[in-house]
Amino acid sequence: MLAYDLIDESDTEAVPRDATPNGWIGSAGPGIAPASWPRGPQTGLPMFHVLTLALPPEYRRRGEEFPAIAFFQGEGQFAQEREEDDSEDPFIADLASAVEHPQQTILTDIIDGKFALIWLTKEEFLAGPTAPPADTRRPGEHEAQDEGPNAWDEIQPTLNVWLVERQDPNTGLVPSEDESEGGYRPAGEWAEEFYGRSHLGGTVMPIQALPEGLTPYFLELEEFDGVNFGSGNMQLDLESGVFDWAC
Repeated sequence: MLAYDLIDESDTEAVPRDATPNGWIGSAGPGIAPASWPRGPQTGLPMFHVLTLALPPEYRRRGEEFPAIAFFQGEGQFAQEREEDDSEDPFIADLASAVEHPQQTILTDIIDGKFALIWLTKEEFLAGPTAPPADTRRPGEHEAQDEGPNAWDEIQPTLNVWLVERQDPNTGLVPSEDESEGGYRPAGEWAEEFYGRSHLGGTVMPIQALPEGLTPYFLELEEFDGVNFGSGNMQLDLESGVFDWAC
């Protein structure tokens, strides 16, 4: 297998020439129905779209039927349960019509922030980028005060993303904090060239401790516009489902 850096078009020097993009970042999401856009379980606000990405074959851990993923960040640690006592509220009516995407998983971090991962079909990937569902809030209502982004209040431009092969000695190895296990070399001064890069596979660069349960098939994202990892980074394993971020 190979490891890959994620390069978006803001890095003009690193963007590969004459290569088809592998996905995108920004507010526009994949080609899913508006009703199945992920929602915060407490606020009901639609989550902010972080990344949609077509995966190389070895990272398609749900099979060839789902060759791509979409990742979202939603309500933060201070989210409070919404009140639904107004039958005339268009937001409540819209929320009542929402349905969970069949390939959606809600991810919860250590401070109770909410995220979502959706495994996409080829058709859903190719149908994007797609705008989030329309904002149905009346002025001054359902304002976010949870320190998490949402699709209506956090607007970011759509930028193409490319996967570029990464010459990483830990490609295909299970991440470990012990250099003697399986030949994996924990990040140190030798890996300085890899710091600050979002990537698939290779060497894990956690801001704090190495998350337990990672396999070679992980996605590590650095913070970029619209995303709130507290100036840290995130690990999401596409095989085991392990999810963690730290700052």
